[in-house]
Amino acid sequence: MHHVEELTFTSALLNWKFAFWWDLLIVLLGGTYAAGVARLRRGNPSRTWPAHRGWLFASGLVGLFVATNSFVAVYSHALFTMHMVQHLMLIMLVPALLVHGKPLRLWSELDESGRVERILRGRAVGMLTHPAWTMVLYSVVLVATHLTPFMQVMLLNPWLHHAESVLYLVTGYLTFLPLLGTEPTRWQRFPYPLRVFSALMGMGPDTGIGVILMMADDPLFPAYGRMRDWWIDDGTLTVLADQRLGGAIMWFFGDALMAVFTLVLVRRWMRVNGSEAGFGDWLESARRSALVETASEAEPGVASLRTAEDLDEDERARQAYNAMLAGLARQDEQRSGRQ
Repeated sequence: MHHVEELTFTSALLNWKFAFWWDLLIVLLGGTYAAGVARLRRGNPSRTWPAHRGWLFASGLVGLFVATNSFVAVYSHALFTMHMVQHLMLIMLVPALLVHGKPLRLWSELDESGRVERILRGRAVGMLTHPAWTMVLYSVVLVATHLTPFMQVMLLNPWLHHAESVLYLVTGYLTFLPLLGTEPTRWQRFPYPLRVFSALMGMGPDTGIGVILMMADDPLFPAYGRMRDWWIDDGTLTVLADQRLGGAIMWFFGDALMAVFTLVLVRRWMRVNGSEAGFGDWLESARRSALVETASEAEPGVASLRTAEDLDEDERARQAYNAMLAGLARQDEQRSGRQ
């Protein structure tokens, strides 16, 4: 079955498609973001919104437009290699750029009532964006769409391709929001050592699945052979060769993008101070939350009050200990100065 003409440099430039719903989403996101920045500046001229955030968000929307309208989208149903390019754009590159644009922070700064920030810092959003959960989601989505019959079914039912694209985009945004973002959520102060560790662990699924696709002896998605009648008979890029090349792209470029993200996180880590540079306050706040929730479940009312008092006592003791250490440090400095 012949669907698209042979991929050449000319056909790549000329073969674009109009993805109405995707383009509508891009226009709505871009227009809402621009209107929010304008409203923020108009409401209070002293409040500025860094220009680089806007450029990063716009770059993410441009990447989304290319992934859904260009030859990448046109040929993603004919070549597994092109599907993999689109996949990496939707699940990694575009979400990372959108996260760095900080749309949630813009939204919260426009809301003077503070309701938006309360929602973003609430339990529901906190659970949805929990770093452990999002990394598991990322891995499961990769496995489910590449090592199961899903890809074969998707090729025979084009509407599933749009569902897959939405899944990649949402999964990528949820994954990189706590990892790369500093949005006003519960994970805004997520320690950078854990961020770096999570990013390194994120290389695992790309590497493992990429190697499996490269090492397979038979095509896992034979339906790709029905989507084109070129580059197969002459052996230029058979279905199996196409699959192996796609696996190599997933392995190399997936890990390369995650390595870039890791370097960005390491650079930030070296520049931050306080709890984000280590585990101190973050672990303490996690301990306090766990104690309050445990006591509330065990003895609602009295137990929760007692736990709050115990926590206050612990906090006072911790502050007194820190004050003592600071006093000893000042005494040492004074003695050193007299000497």
